[in-house]
Formats: sequence, structure tokens, C-alpha cells
Amino acid sequence: MRKGSDLMTLQEQVVQRVNSLSEDNLQFLLDMMNRFMKSDSSEKEIKMNAKRIGIAKGQDLYDHDYDFDEMNHEIAAMFGGVK
Repeated sequence: MRKGSDLMTLQEQVVQRVNSLSEDNLQFLLDMMNRFMKSDSSEKEIKMNAKRIGIAKGQDLYDHDYDFDEMNHEIAAMFGGVK
């Protein structure tokens, strides 16, 4: 752990970098901090409730009987691979 003067210097460096960020980058930084950093106070824990859809919900991305190679010749022809 850093001592008082080192910590203040580190805090100043962080504040200086944050002050120069765009609005979009600030929002991204705040989202990442909320998602991955634990707060020092144990009063309240922030939880994100994102609604999951599709494969994130656990559904399959494709049917198990789907043949991926079925259309290879047509796709190759579209890109000039087969004549």
C-alpha cells in the first residue's frame, strides 16, 4: 500500500487523466468501474440487472442438425472462389 504523499500523487494523476476524457469515454469508464470495482463501503453493493437474450440466455446459436458446409459452393462462387 502506498503512503500518504505517494497516494495523493497517484490520485492527482488519475484525476488529470479523467479530466481530459470525452463524455463517451467517461461513461464507459463509469460503467467499467461500476461493473468490476468493489466499493470501499460495504453498505450497499451495486448489482446490474441486464436482460439476457438469445445465446446469452443459454439458447443454442444454431440447430444441431444444421449442415454448415451445405452452402460452401454457393458462397465460394459469390466471392469468386469457384467457377
